[in-house]
Amino acid sequence: MISLIKKKGINPQDKSTLYFPQWTRVSTVHETQLAKRMARGSTFSVGEINGVFADFPQSIIDELLNGNAVSIDGLGTFKLKVSGKSQKEKKDVTSVGAKISVIFDPAAELTSRLNDEKEFRFVEVPTAEGQQDADEGGDTPSGGDDGGDEPLPPGGGTLVDDPDGD
Repeated sequence: MISLIKKKGINPQDKSTLYFPQWTRVSTVHETQLAKRMARGSTFSVGEINGVFADFPQSIIDELLNGNAVSIDGLGTFKLKVSGKSQKEKKDVTSVGAKISVIFDPAAELTSRLNDEKEFRFVEVPTAEGQQDADEGGDTPSGGDDGGDEPLPPGGGTLVDDPDGD
């Protein structure tokens, strides 16, 4: 079940209050927990699955460094993006100052299955003295965050703090 918070926004046309759903992380599942879950439905042991998880990042790095994209059926594709300062002369373009980023493009099946999810629950995120709640962009009680970059409300708008928690 997907957990959501009710995020408050401001309609730029008439300055009215808008609310929209936003995902909130309940907790983080680490590879050991995932390996235990995967082992229940397979002939592989938790240790074997953990071994695969341990080798997985380096294998992806090696393939990316060899100029390959890495596609995992049902999950998505990892690829590199390189950015740097543009130059007027071809000879002036070097690796100095170039920045490499890894891009993950989720598989259509992954996003489709998540979008087909019809069970949502709205959670209240209590605030502690001096701590922001998820409506204000802070951590949830489990130590997660509100899901990353703040989306705009449907139809645009501005996000604002909601001191009432509405």
